[in-house]
Amino acid sequence: MKSKYIAVTFLLFICSIFTIGAQDIKPDKKLLYKVIDGDSLYLHVFQPKEIKTPTAVIVFFFGGGWVGGNPKQFYQQSDYFASRGILAISAEYRVKNAHGTTPFECVEDGKSAIRWVREHAKELNINPDKIVASGGSAGGHVAVSTAVIDGFENANENLLASSVPNAVIVYNPVLDTTEKGYGAKKMVGRETEISPVDQLKKKLPPMLLFHGTKDRTVPFENAFRFNEKMNELGNDSKLVAIENVDHGFFNGDFFRNGFGNKYYNLTMYDTDVFLKELGYLKGKPTISRELKQVSCIGDSNTKAQYPKFLQEYLEASYEVKNFGKGGATLIDGTFFPYDKTDEYKKSLKFTPDIVLLMFGTNDANPKWCLDSARKTDFKGTPQEEFKSEYVKLINAYKKKNSKAEIFVLTPLPVWAKKNLEKENIVERKEQLNKWVIPLVKEIAAEENVKLIDVHQLMKNSFKYSRDGVHLTKDGYKVLAKKISKEIK
Repeated sequence: MKSKYIAVTFLLFICSIFTIGAQDIKPDKKLLYKVIDGDSLYLHVFQPKEIKTPTAVIVFFFGGGWVGGNPKQFYQQSDYFASRGILAISAEYRVKNAHGTTPFECVEDGKSAIRWVREHAKELNINPDKIVASGGSAGGHVAVSTAVIDGFENANENLLASSVPNAVIVYNPVLDTTEKGYGAKKMVGRETEISPVDQLKKKLPPMLLFHGTKDRTVPFENAFRFNEKMNELGNDSKLVAIENVDHGFFNGDFFRNGFGNKYYNLTMYDTDVFLKELGYLKGKPTISRELKQVSCIGDSNTKAQYPKFLQEYLEASYEVKNFGKGGATLIDGTFFPYDKTDEYKKSLKFTPDIVLLMFGTNDANPKWCLDSARKTDFKGTPQEEFKSEYVKLINAYKKKNSKAEIFVLTPLPVWAKKNLEKENIVERKEQLNKWVIPLVKEIAAEENVKLIDVHQLMKNSFKYSRDGVHLTKDGYKVLAKKISKEIK
């Protein structure tokens, strides 16, 4: 009984990780922390469950160039850390679009938020000496500024309560507001006043920085220089350089739907470890650091349930996304040429480590491949068009991630005897065996991508066929299990 309970619990845990992007994550409550010039600012609070002793607290500040932004950017992160046993907050602060303010007021509000949390430590059930300031981009600047920048305190607050956090964790933060970095035009004549790299000193709180080496908004050099200077001054600072990623890489699938959780997982795992090293957390991270993202591309046999079951077999170190489209083809002039579908567009937002491509069942339908009046701009045979479009698709995903493992899958068998009345099923089977499957194998060899012969793997699975073309639920489970063994 105990082993059964553990298995069920683990399955629920996996499902919770990979459905989080689709969930409506909400804070437990919102607390007013500041009213200024008629504007009310709130802390969006995520409470740890069943914690009696005071915990650490992490306060996130959203990005948006001090111009816009939304606390929802850090809901997924806040939800995770609340699940790990500490209080998590995503804070509002004034921005230009909504409040007509400048970056200087943003820094003031960040300080106000940290001070308010410390002042209300007892009510919040947190340790006032374990307050972490965090954030991304301009919000990362706000977080670092609460620790580094002197002044910019609100005179109407209790200044006996410190606005300086005990630790700082930031994601592609603005660290240099001069011409060497970001934001100089927004603070002309005052470029260094709230420029963290220009205001560094000794005895600052420990810091953890994440930055993409290909950041085109906030130069990676800024983070490298900041980290070097921090350590030269005797401060504890660590820079995690994320290779080949641009600005905003840390966002999870909840805030940037379709983006995936690869770098969200990486940053949350390392953040978790850092907090444990500080004594702010206990136990191991409940998230996998090296998350492999898997794109399932294809027609209705992909759109069905095999990607869902594939996720279960691959478990928590993989994130499977389903970009299947019922009726999809590679040749044009059909109901759904794949490169013209929303599913294809969505798939290009995702950066997969593994790509599974399965097309051909609909291309084999004589309704399309033998129709001389089919509208297409391609000059050549349907077979040549199928191959050309397949190669284009492969190259599109190679361009997205040159290191991605790409697998082409032969189509499932068509069992004509299962449903002889189904439109063109006998002819479809003939076309599938005559040219589709041989071409898929040829494409795999010529493009130097891996082949999974699904047609062969499932040839004895007639009992799982629902209508001769599609599988039953159990059939898709079998398919997913076989594919998982091929890609692990």
